[in-house]
Amino acid sequence: MNDTELQLIATKVSLTARKAGNQIRAMLKDFDSSRIEKKGAHDYVSYVDKATEQLIVSNLKDILPEAGFLTEEKTTANDQTHPYTWVVDPLDGTTNFLHGVAPYCVAIGLRQGRETLLGVVYEVAQDEMFWAYKGSKAFLNGTPIQVSKTACVNDSLLCFGYPYNVAEWSPVMQRLVRYYYGNCASIRNLGSAETELCYVACGRFDAYVESYLKPWDVCAGAFILQQAGGHISDYAGGDSWTEGQQVLATNGRVHAEMIETLKSVI
Repeated sequence: MNDTELQLIATKVSLTARKAGNQIRAMLKDFDSSRIEKKGAHDYVSYVDKATEQLIVSNLKDILPEAGFLTEEKTTANDQTHPYTWVVDPLDGTTNFLHGVAPYCVAIGLRQGRETLLGVVYEVAQDEMFWAYKGSKAFLNGTPIQVSKTACVNDSLLCFGYPYNVAEWSPVMQRLVRYYYGNCASIRNLGSAETELCYVACGRFDAYVESYLKPWDVCAGAFILQQAGGHISDYAGGDSWTEGQQVLATNGRVHAEMIETLKSVI
């Protein structure tokens, strides 16, 4: 697939993400909280997630019929045996959405085998469209973006995610906060992994750390981050982050230092 084809597909995917975002906004106006379901402890899903995924899948099938799917809500069969695979999170940040708190986003990535070819993340509440394709720069609402130039952790604004695996992650989070609080500019959490990755991509955060994620939580945002000049790895610097179990995303400049400090914390 050449650059021109990828650019055209990325444009169509951006339109699909915006259409999905518009549907999310419309459904929020008369949202029925009685129809919230639990996938696990404090892990929620709503009919909005499922309806939005159905819309996205329908549109993506028209864009690239030969592609399979890997989706969070499994409204279509997850099948990665095709030449291409769409990786879809229809509403990343569902808990935020349910409480009327930004951010929450639509995230769509396209893979060929293990290689990501494009990523689109549409943050609905702020109307921010992040996107990139292989060979392109990363963009936010049409303007090129880059990671920050912060050179040390002490000056960095860090973002730590809070996964649903409380028993495993709570002791780690306590150590993270104990170590980094006072040894960095400050610490934040947004509640939407794909958005947090994009915030590193555009320089709002300098580094982001989270575990126990899934491929649809990281695929699109990680690709946008890389095209913006950032770096992503697992906590040892390897590439197992693609499955989401360990995610360290940085501006690249503080990556080695973050790995060294994480060794002593996790």
